Amino acid sequence: MSSILIFDDRADERKRLTDAVSQLVDNHASVLPFEGNTEIAEGESYETAISKWVQKCSDKDRVALIACDKELGLYDNFRGLSATPVSAVAMELGIPFCQYSRQVQSAQREFARYKSLRQWSSEQITLSGLGEIDWAPQIASLFGGFEKIVQRYKDIQKEVTTPAKALAIILENPDIESKLALYGSGEQVFLQELLQYYDPDDPKSDLSEIYDHMPRVLGSWLLLSIMRFPGILVNKDAAASYLNISQDDFSKAEIQSLFETTKYCGPFNDFGGESWWWRDRLDILIGEEGVDDGRDYALSHNMQVNECLDYLKVRAGYYCMLMRQPVSSKNSKGGIGWFPAGADLARLRKDKYDQLTALVGGF
Repeated sequence: MSSILIFDDRADERKRLTDAVSQLVDNHASVLPFEGNTEIAEGESYETAISKWVQKCSDKDRVALIACDKELGLYDNFRGLSATPVSAVAMELGIPFCQYSRQVQSAQREFARYKSLRQWSSEQITLSGLGEIDWAPQIASLFGGFEKIVQRYKDIQKEVTTPAKALAIILENPDIESKLALYGSGEQVFLQELLQYYDPDDPKSDLSEIYDHMPRVLGSWLLLSIMRFPGILVNKDAAASYLNISQDDFSKAEIQSLFETTKYCGPFNDFGGESWWWRDRLDILIGEEGVDDGRDYALSHNMQVNECLDYLKVRAGYYCMLMRQPVSSKNSKGGIGWFPAGADLARLRKDKYDQLTALVGGF
């Protein structure tokens, strides 16, 4: 049995979230709320006290996920607490971690999204929405996704030496190993968590800690980088752009059914209500049909679809990370140094790029 821990300092809302998650995970996990009444020894830090509680929980069931409110200052015994010590405990123990906030975010503002993109590699997994109706399904999806990674990694951990190869095997697509390695080449923030447990100069170095932390690292890397920045996987709007099918037409079930065999079904495939498709399998499908793009493929099946145009009515093909919309090569900026290497479909609209880089003084 596994467990999910909930850190929320508002008792009524903590119970509602705990109950909502419990219903979704059913008998696959127990959901345990942190009540905040843990005694803190004199001179003991919040982080140490929380670590003791988490480890006590793990004595009964393996802790598979911690979900945490960003603002935790209302706990009686933990005044001024935030998500930071909880996150630190999760990292130390190799437990997947996500956070949420009841504060209305400014994520819809372009500059806020720009700042978030610049800092993406140091982010925690953050849930969207403002209440348990939004958060509970995302927590359940994270739990299920990390559990898949844990179970699949157990079978390969002693034979597979690199995160890229491990993730390619877990995703059942070994052909993407080199592309994953390219993504990982500049993302040491995710992978450095493993480095503290491995000394390449010590042949007796204990790898058990790496085995324990690897699923957390692989899951975070997959969700925050590979699924977020199109290159290996494409979300619905990035897929529409890449296939040259208008967003409205690609949203139709009958159009998506043409590409059913290319749909991503791995860990977190339902996170946040999104869907993803394998870029390499779209290429194979289009190539085997001998057509130029997805629009021609749909037309060859007697399905009328419009082409995908960007905001200036130019054939798209790429995806603007800032506006979250299709964009053309002509009207966008590629080669952004702080995007993951390998995310070759991720771009920034030129007009927005020029505005924002002028505002912050460039790169």
